[in-house]
Amino acid sequence: MAAPGGIPQVPYEGIAFSEREPGLTVQNIAQDGIFPDVVPYTKLVPSRVDGKAFLVIQVNESPKAPHAIENSTLVYVRTEGATARTTLADIPRIERMLQRRAEVSRRWDDSFAQSWEFAQLVRVDRKRPFCEVRIGPRFPSEVLTIRESVYDFLSDPKHRSPAGFHLGELFRTPEGALLARDQNVERFLSITNLGTVHYVEPLDTSDYVHRTAQVLEFWRLAVPILKTLRLAGEFISFVQASCELRIEVFLRNVAGESLSSGPNPLNSGPMRTLAPIVPALAEASSEKISQSAVDIVVNLMYQLRWPFGIERAATMIEVRAIVEKMVTHV
Repeated sequence: MAAPGGIPQVPYEGIAFSEREPGLTVQNIAQDGIFPDVVPYTKLVPSRVDGKAFLVIQVNESPKAPHAIENSTLVYVRTEGATARTTLADIPRIERMLQRRAEVSRRWDDSFAQSWEFAQLVRVDRKRPFCEVRIGPRFPSEVLTIRESVYDFLSDPKHRSPAGFHLGELFRTPEGALLARDQNVERFLSITNLGTVHYVEPLDTSDYVHRTAQVLEFWRLAVPILKTLRLAGEFISFVQASCELRIEVFLRNVAGESLSSGPNPLNSGPMRTLAPIVPALAEASSEKISQSAVDIVVNLMYQLRWPFGIERAATMIEVRAIVEKMVTHV
């Protein structure tokens, strides 16, 4: 493309990119040269000229600002469409950015804290062993959609049925909506206008009494985690948004509980952990979560499996084989 002085000139013909995936190259440069990392969204648009294309790059306002570049010596600040360079010595400006970053992090915690209050009102017992899944924008700095869209999404059977809430009750909340189901086991699903998705499912049945002789199923958790991942991806697409997603999974109140070491509890020995809470963490782009959902579940299940048992830890390959078997028909 003709661009004397950096200004493109008509006719706009595009560029003959030498890389097979120029968007990936841009993302790698951004991740290597900026701290904290910035994830640009890229799309390759074919030109009317054979062999040429346009690379469209979108960088959303970042709640993780300030971002340092050039070996963490400089910070750029965008003002009214221009980019002004300022040094790290501009303490007041950087302090305001850091305060905003902390507020965004608190917003994530506050969203799930409020969700837990609703969960308890629909009979979810936090004292029992349970699995908790949290998914949402890595930094929920602003609302992703209106709460009416959340309600419409969860009202649609094509969304709620695959998640296991075909017969569940739907409630409105100040920031979105939630589904609750009590059929031998209490399950809970909440979505907010921030884009946060909160799923809770006990590991036991409603008549469970703590007995180490009773073996709870570990590997079946791959199924609800996968369903929640897919649901989160569908919701982000439904509201026509895109973002980097933070995925947290917790097993809570599991210290001393007996869980199955294999996919079939009747044919596997029990395993236990000393930890009352077992966490797992992953990140993914909302645009790629559908095709990478199984890989994400394998990673999460590997992290959750690690603290259990005293025998040799399962390898990632072994975990993948079990997970893929569990989710074959999901």
